[in-house]
Amino acid sequence: MPLLGHVLGGAVFGLTARFWQLAILRKPMMSNPAGHAASTVAFAGAGYYWWQATVYMKGVLAKKEAELREKRAVADGTVLQNALDNPNAELDLPMPPAPAA
Repeated sequence: MPLLGHVLGGAVFGLTARFWQLAILRKPMMSNPAGHAASTVAFAGAGYYWWQATVYMKGVLAKKEAELREKRAVADGTVLQNALDNPNAELDLPMPPAPAA
């Protein structure tokens, strides 16, 4: 559903921009309907691209959030405490940063 909203929103914005352009030029609103179609399709494409960028960025943010939560868990000692409680569990601890020289 968000995809449809982005594409339709872009199409409506494109058509509105086309009508605004014709109003500024003081031309009839229905002159050159191919321009209406081109503007609508172009802005619908921009809406689709915006939706793709939004989905990609949500994935990047979710991945980064998971990494930060894991680092905080290690820093808080919860991972180490779980290791002490269950010594047979495998741990995938990140290497600590090297000291600055």
